[in-house]
Amino acid sequence: MEATITKKIFLSIDIETFSDIDLGKCGVYKYAESLAFEILLFGYSLDGSEVQVVDLASGEEIPEGISEALTDDDITK
Repeated sequence: MEATITKKIFLSIDIETFSDIDLGKCGVYKYAESLAFEILLFGYSLDGSEVQVVDLASGEEIPEGISEALTDDDITK
């Protein structure tokens, strides 16, 4: 019987956000539930590769493969 070796993929992410709610005073749930909440920048790196930054506030979109990776249980986040 032959062993199968699979490499675990790591996705590192960082987001910059805005809300009209004070995070320190009100907590993360109220901050994120605000109608003014938005993700401004989405930074990511796959397996330690060069960091890529998506400027969502300027209309850029997260690449489809990265969006899919966010919900893929085989990829460690």
